[in-house]
Amino acid sequence: PIAFLFGACTSCSVKTAGSGDDAGKPLIPAVAGLTEVCQQQVESLGEEFSQAWVKVAEQCCHGGRPAQIEDILSRLRMMLSAMGENDKLLGLDRSGISKFEDTVRRTMAKVANPPVDSIPEETPHRFLARWLVKTSRQFPVEIFTLNYDILIEMALEAERIPLFDGFVGSYRPFFLPDSLRRIETAPGANWVRLWKMHGSVTWRREDLDGHIRIVRGEPDDSGEMILPSFQKYDESRQQPYAAFMDRLARFLDQDDALLVTCGFSFSDEHINNVIFSAMENRPRTHVYALQFGEVEDGHDLIRRGVRQRNLIVLCPKSGLIGGRRAGWRLEQCAPFVDLAFELDPSGEDGSQAKTGLLRLGDFAKFCAFLYSMGDR
Repeated sequence: PIAFLFGACTSCSVKTAGSGDDAGKPLIPAVAGLTEVCQQQVESLGEEFSQAWVKVAEQCCHGGRPAQIEDILSRLRMMLSAMGENDKLLGLDRSGISKFEDTVRRTMAKVANPPVDSIPEETPHRFLARWLVKTSRQFPVEIFTLNYDILIEMALEAERIPLFDGFVGSYRPFFLPDSLRRIETAPGANWVRLWKMHGSVTWRREDLDGHIRIVRGEPDDSGEMILPSFQKYDESRQQPYAAFMDRLARFLDQDDALLVTCGFSFSDEHINNVIFSAMENRPRTHVYALQFGEVEDGHDLIRRGVRQRNLIVLCPKSGLIGGRRAGWRLEQCAPFVDLAFELDPSGEDGSQAKTGLLRLGDFAKFCAFLYSMGDR
């Protein structure tokens, strides 16, 4: 069984086309860029909202890491669930906090939902889909993603790959948690399973005969079902999040399960707990953590990799394999090695080995590498 966990940094690998000032920039910015855009929109509401942003950002700083927009959105929703009509938080009353939260999620949804004609035809997601077409498998490939956009869905459908995402129906497909818990009811191995753990711009809540359910439709900018964390949500919002977390745990509980992460910084403690707990209890479950940047020795990911041999951490300059960390040295170059490694000419030391940078933590490089392997 193989699964992928794609973090928020994977969508920013898609670059805008053209020759203008925006050419070559990420079509959908990473978390830091998204946070900046949301801050600008909130500050445009007035001085009291600018001050509120500063206060909530201070509350969301953890361990020296600057506040991220998902942390801020979670904090705002917690405030709304706890506030009375006459309460004030961040210098705002309940209606002000509600306006703050509405601006943030709508901005997030709008940024994550670029016009279809602005999306390049060739994306890393298409190379991933083409690799999936070439593979034959006994178990279905499962993709867990923290992105709200529809780039993966578009790529899979463009390559005519059947996809199951936990929604059933034809008119207004609705979320069915049992399809994740009783996985035998889901389509077979030829279908790719996509679990959008933090929600989607295509989801919304619908009241049917007094019952709230989650339905899937066309993308919109409401951001109603962006779910960055499991924080005191009402039942309708809790259910998709809880069901996907449970599915991740069930996947990792299989014998010889393999999870490959890319674009995931291991800053989501809820997901971390599921992954690390599974590796402790299932020594034959393996996790390959492909990192875009170098991870410091004191990071929890490295400390766990030293203790847990089934966690392999692959950074640009070094790898942590079997509990040992060392720099990359290339002695033989396969024909497709340039898709994974960037040789460092200054690293030659007179021997046959060369130093280089492992680029598989770059989602675009990773997908191109997978596609090249499908030809061999």
